[in-house]
Formats: sequence, C-alpha cells, structure tokens
Amino acid sequence: MSAAITRGWCPSLFEPMAARDGLLVRVKPRVEGVKATQLRELADAAAAYGSGQIELTNRGNFQLRGLSDKTLAAFSGAVLSAGLASADPAVERRRNILVSPFAGPAAMTVARQLEAWLESDDGLHALPGKFGFAVDEAAADISVLQVQEQMMVALPGGYAAATPDPVAAVKALTHAFLGLADASMARMAALVAARGTGALFAAAGLSMVVLPPSDTPPPIGPMRGAFGLGLAFGIQDAVMLRGAAGLAERFGKGCLRTTRARSLVVVGTGDGVRGIRAAARALGYITEPGDIRLRIAACAGLPACPQAFSDTRAVGAGLAAHWAGPGVLHVSGCAKGCAAPGGAAVTLVARIQNYDVVQNGRAHDTPVAHGLSLDEAVEWMREKRLCR
Repeated sequence: MSAAITRGWCPSLFEPMAARDGLLVRVKPRVEGVKATQLRELADAAAAYGSGQIELTNRGNFQLRGLSDKTLAAFSGAVLSAGLASADPAVERRRNILVSPFAGPAAMTVARQLEAWLESDDGLHALPGKFGFAVDEAAADISVLQVQEQMMVALPGGYAAATPDPVAAVKALTHAFLGLADASMARMAALVAARGTGALFAAAGLSMVVLPPSDTPPPIGPMRGAFGLGLAFGIQDAVMLRGAAGLAERFGKGCLRTTRARSLVVVGTGDGVRGIRAAARALGYITEPGDIRLRIAACAGLPACPQAFSDTRAVGAGLAAHWAGPGVLHVSGCAKGCAAPGGAAVTLVARIQNYDVVQNGRAHDTPVAHGLSLDEAVEWMREKRLCR
C-alpha cells in the first residue's frame, strides 16, 4: 500500500501555494459565469505575470501557475479589477460555489442568494477552505438540486432533503457541520463517515430521503443551447483562453461557465454548432464527448510539482492512444492522487523509479501490482485487455 500524503489547503487568490514552477493560485468564477471581457483580462494577466498556463480544476476554478513574489500583487490587482474575486481574503477563501451551465431561473436565484450569504456572513470564518457548495451539480459538500419541480439539498453519499427553502437548508447543514466536525475534518464526507448522514440532517432539522440516481453526459460539444469546450488534462494557455472569449462573442451570449469536468461552456449558442465546433478545434479544444483524452487523468507532475516522481502528463498523453478500458486511466505523480481524488479504473502511481498499479481505487489504495517499469505497467494493462 502506498503511503497516503495529506493534501494541503486549497490555494486562493490571496493564499498562493508554492510549486516547483513558481506560485500557484486559483481564481473562482462568480455564479453568473465569466464574461468574455473578463476571460481576456484573466488570460492577459496569466501571460504577463505567470507562465501563461491556465488550468481548470474539478471545482470549476481557474488555476494559474508560474507566479512569483514579485508578480503576485500585480496579478491579484488585475483579477480584482476584472471583478473575478472578492477583495477580502477570508471571503475569497470560503467563496466556493459551482453552478451548472444549465441551471434554470429558480436554481440561479438560489445560487445568487448563496453567494451573497458566503460573502456577507462572518460567522463562516471557521469553514474550511476546501468546503464547497454546488447548484444543479451533485458533486460538493452540500449540493442544491432541482429534481423535476422539487428543490433538494444533498450531502455526499446519495441522500438529500426535499425543501421549499433550499437556502435555509444549506445554511442549517453548514452550521451543523461547523458544530459537529472536529479539526481533522475539512470536508462533509469525513463528517458523514464519522457520524452518519442521518445525524447531519437531524442536526439541521431536515428529513432525509434517498436521492434519485442521475446520469449526466460529459459537458463537451453541443448541449441544450450551449457548447462545451474540453481540455486534455484540464490545461489551456492564454492564447486558447482568449480564443474561447472570442467564441463566446461570435457564437453565444458573450458568457462562459466552468464545470467540474474541467471544461468551458459557451452559453447561448443555439442550434448552429458547425461553425463553433470547427473554430474550437482550431484553437485546440476537444469538441467530442467520446474523445479518449477525456478519459486520461494526470496531475501536474514533473517538473511542476515538488512531490511528483514522473512527468505524468507526458506519460498520460503517450497512453491515450492505447487505453481501451472502461472508465478513467489515472497517472498520478505520487500517492496523493490529486487529478482523480475519487478514484479511477486504473491508476499508475509513480514512485522514485517505477510505478504501482491500483485497480478500481484511489492512488493511495492497496496496489494490485508493485514496482513496475512503465513498459511493464502497460503490459500488465494489455494482459487485462485494458490497453491496445
């Protein structure tokens, strides 16, 4: 079993994280999405003050690399000027809310109210920086979902509460977390594992029901009046991001949204997608939901991350043409497993000179094969009919 490494905090605009390639910060979109003009300003700032590389995280945030002590203040100023952050570091730390590109009017009203609450309630100062909320997305510590005509508030594990006042329910569950969690619990899932989902709903005065299953297709390509732009490994550069802003103005309503699938969604494209598909491909975006690159996960790896033992993205790119298994192939630079924290069909966990292989698990789970070279790991996958 690989030794699990405790993940650090989630960086924000004012709390950078040191990496091997410089300082790393995250910029969190507002619930209304990101305007094309804001996207250009972010791209310009990334190129001027950082490496020009802009990643999308599985929280729907922009992650900027290559900043330094000398450029951080200027970058932060540009982001604040663009209206993409709160000036209060404490507010920015807890302003973690992801909204589906397809959220309807009722859900958007909830999202606006939640964002205003997160920005104004000083009683949330103890909320961990990793704690997140979602609207019309079932992938957060607390999620608000519209199921047919009913609003539901969900916790990790597939349980929810139907409520006519989802904002009040979210507040009650948040304060239940703050009252019950100990210092080691940065996420709701940890508290649920320790106390049970029922205890959380009871503490919030809510009745628990089983959440109906749902199957959401990848937000890539044409979708219900929108168009999703996919990214291999969630990476784009400033040129691509400026191009995405242009797509939003040419083919949509001048606004984009980010997703937990690490894609950008151009809102309001209508039915004519041929032009935007060709233009997006020319920029380097993935436009087909079945593209194999969307099923290869890799962290920053070498040379960017000081904890990594492998150039994970180069390895992942090389394996993309060979992966034939169901689900995701994850190449992890260490046992943290940042690129696929929920696990994957197969995870190659880099060690000092070789790889461990984890099947249907997370990077720190018990491996099914130890100390393999990359060629041996590929051969192992071929024997399991997971690689061509």
